[in-house]
Amino acid sequence: MKSRTMKTSFWTTLTCSLGYLLLVLACLTQWRHQRPLLQLDYFSGGYLALRLLGSIYSLSSSRLVFHSSPVREQWWALDSDPAGPRWVMVLMALDLVVFVDYGHWRLTPWLLRPGLQTIGLALYLAVSSWQMWTDAYLARYFNQEGLSLVPMNHGPYRYVRHPRYAAAIVGKVAMAITFASFFAWLLVIAWGMLLLNKIAIEEKHLHTMFGMRYESYARTTAKVIPGIY
Repeated sequence: MKSRTMKTSFWTTLTCSLGYLLLVLACLTQWRHQRPLLQLDYFSGGYLALRLLGSIYSLSSSRLVFHSSPVREQWWALDSDPAGPRWVMVLMALDLVVFVDYGHWRLTPWLLRPGLQTIGLALYLAVSSWQMWTDAYLARYFNQEGLSLVPMNHGPYRYVRHPRYAAAIVGKVAMAITFASFFAWLLVIAWGMLLLNKIAIEEKHLHTMFGMRYESYARTTAKVIPGIY
């Protein structure tokens, strides 16, 4: 029964991740055009490819997390912020407007600068690499027989305490540049507020879990940006 639940949870998560990417592709597609995938260009196609790669890597590296409901809840921060995923889904739904704009409306054509879009895509490549590096270390930590009583402090966690959230915030900036969307810049603010709030909640939770060990770790690392915050 436990194995069946684990497999169901894993495949449900995988289906949702891939289904969302198909929704993104549908938003970019010009269904009545002779060339429906005209807007699946170097920038949008590159972004989708990187996002697909990141999703598959994250799920494959963390597959053992699905063995345990408590561990799975900690992986998704459901134990510290149970309401968080609902707001994440709301903002992900709003993100789809950015792809519709790029594929159909082009409401801010003056932002369409190939040079800037290339920078945005390169930034998203860096973010994706950072995210996969983070997931590799975090999955190794969570895949232990029992969770350590020492906070994660290896890999990217040597530099910042919340590398996944840092990657998510910078990733939204990269998305706004790549898709040349004013609406995406508004979402950068919304995502930033949500993720910074999640960081504050997790900080309290981690202090409760690890006590002085976390306080000692926090004194030597930044929350999000090394040397700044």
